[in-house]
Amino acid sequence: LALPPRLLVLGGGPDAQPLVDIAARLSWRVTVYDHRPAYARTEHFPAAARVVLARPEELSGQLPLEQFDAAVVMSHHLPSDERYLHTLAGSPIPYVGLLGPAMRREKLLGDLGAAAAGLAGRLHSPIGLDLGGRQPEAIALSIVAEIHAVLHGASTRPFSNPTTVAA
Repeated sequence: LALPPRLLVLGGGPDAQPLVDIAARLSWRVTVYDHRPAYARTEHFPAAARVVLARPEELSGQLPLEQFDAAVVMSHHLPSDERYLHTLAGSPIPYVGLLGPAMRREKLLGDLGAAAAGLAGRLHSPIGLDLGGRQPEAIALSIVAEIHAVLHGASTRPFSNPTTVAA
């Protein structure tokens, strides 16, 4: 039997709550990490295995990163997200997702400089599958679906034959 995936959510804002809830419904072990006391609160994430309040630059000292299967960077704070990505670039976590548009990704990767090479082949940004919907729950579903597919080596194509047109 395989262990359930271990997900690290970097940023505990309101949009992280449905992500944690959906992942936990799949029995994933979720850790939420944020530097803001208003967000790193266990009562906001009752389904999380752990909620950590610490600064972004303390991430590798606070958590054993090699134990995670996926990390999602979603603090909505450029300096924090840059620090998280810098740390993740040197980690063995196989899936790293970054919330936000491609322009934001390019800015962050540019600011990382040479360290950005450590994310090659692992960074998924914009994160999630194009499932439609813009509300936080729909975005969370698209993120969990992409992580699930990547971790299981699955295709994201529909089960139905896309070349067949219904009459």
